[in-house]
Amino acid sequence: MDKTDIERIRRDFEFLSDQVLAIVVYGSRAKDEETERSDIDVCIVAPNRDTSQIYKETLPLIYDIKIFELMPLYLKMKVIENHKIVYTSDLLEFYEYLYFFRKLWKDQKHRQKITKEEALHIFG
Repeated sequence: MDKTDIERIRRDFEFLSDQVLAIVVYGSRAKDEETERSDIDVCIVAPNRDTSQIYKETLPLIYDIKIFELMPLYLKMKVIENHKIVYTSDLLEFYEYLYFFRKLWKDQKHRQKITKEEALHIFG
């Protein structure tokens, strides 16, 4: 994904710029591992925003859109660990917002990766 792609996505989502904290691309395109079959995964970060309204406004677009606040923690971490910023109203505030989820993940990471044997031993 190059700067031209980022600019195109920014233009496509420009109508949301005053309503969201950030818009990022994640997944294979953020890792520069896309193939011709890859979709464009876009994550909208919008704390304290009516997410149903965002979905209504973005439905006709040709992107796979996720709202960060509605994603499970393990997917939030995939976005946090590997993304390209398309837009942010405040870069510092955006990274401060993500810090909370990094901390949550640090506390839960082991439980997310627990093996069946470990689970049986703990809860058995």
